Amino acid sequence: QRGQPLRGRRGGLAALGGKPFQARQLSHRVYKHGAVDFDECQNLPKSLRTRLRDRGPLLQSRIVKTVRSADGTSKFLIELRDAEAVEAVLIPEDSRNTLCVSAQVGCPVACVFCASGLDGVRRNLSTGEIVEQVLHARRCLDPGREITNVVFMGIGEPMLNLDNLLPALARIHDAEGLNMGARRITVSTAGYPEHIDRFARAPHAFNLAISLHSADDALRRRLVPTAKSNVQEIIDAGRRFAASTNRHVTFEVVLLAGINDRPRDASSLVRSLQRVPCTVNLIPWNPVEQIPDLRRPPRHRVEEFAQLLRAGGLNVTVRRQRGADRSAACGQLRILERRSDATVRNQD
Repeated sequence: QRGQPLRGRRGGLAALGGKPFQARQLSHRVYKHGAVDFDECQNLPKSLRTRLRDRGPLLQSRIVKTVRSADGTSKFLIELRDAEAVEAVLIPEDSRNTLCVSAQVGCPVACVFCASGLDGVRRNLSTGEIVEQVLHARRCLDPGREITNVVFMGIGEPMLNLDNLLPALARIHDAEGLNMGARRITVSTAGYPEHIDRFARAPHAFNLAISLHSADDALRRRLVPTAKSNVQEIIDAGRRFAASTNRHVTFEVVLLAGINDRPRDASSLVRSLQRVPCTVNLIPWNPVEQIPDLRRPPRHRVEEFAQLLRAGGLNVTVRRQRGADRSAACGQLRILERRSDATVRNQD
């Protein structure tokens, strides 16, 4: 079916003379054996593979560019069926392989420090387009390694695409799909309380990360100008999520030098979060070429900020910068390619 991770599932196969069990065979070949082309599905009759191939490719998307960093991080530019593109980032670390995936083409949130929303939002990703990012990245791993964690921290706001995100999460988690435990899947949001409440009612308790950035309403509105909910409403939604799922929430803070990395910013976070079962993840800003007016805090400033939070009783992690030599901030690869293509077209 159009937009699903497999083309011609069940009803589609029946229209081509396939049987229900062959739909299961096709699914098994893709999810368990990593097939990305009908010719790789040798458990199906050749005549059926030919009919399926004549209707179009097995997957709706393809990797068109891969950029690898010296630290092993790989960024994939994935072209979709309508020539739009998104990014996925594979981050290896010891035995872990974390994949950062996108939920939309572009982003409507327009955080002032983020490249993902510089050109606005184009559309939601389909369920299939979300899942296919994982399938593509899995093919790029060395033999014997697997994707251990999936985080929805790429391009787009996942909570604004729940209709497609929730079935994608189910397929990634399903034993007949990618068979990944719910505790290894994290969805990050800029904070939409009603959507967070709906996400909390999902059949499986996935992890939730909320991009807070500041506990001061005025400053947060400056950093996230599209935000409609105030800080307390967002924190309360996180508290409800923790209570209903028995999962601690992660509150993310992108640290910007001289803007939200001051002692008073740390004190405000402590006051707001000290009674919430949570972890605060500090993310020193990854510079974005198209946003020249912001700066990444020096390491000692980040550590001082973390210590103030810990002294206030909060559990704190500091994200290590990855892919710094290859435009680490999510969205830059897509933006550069779009603007390069536009320049070529204008020259033509």
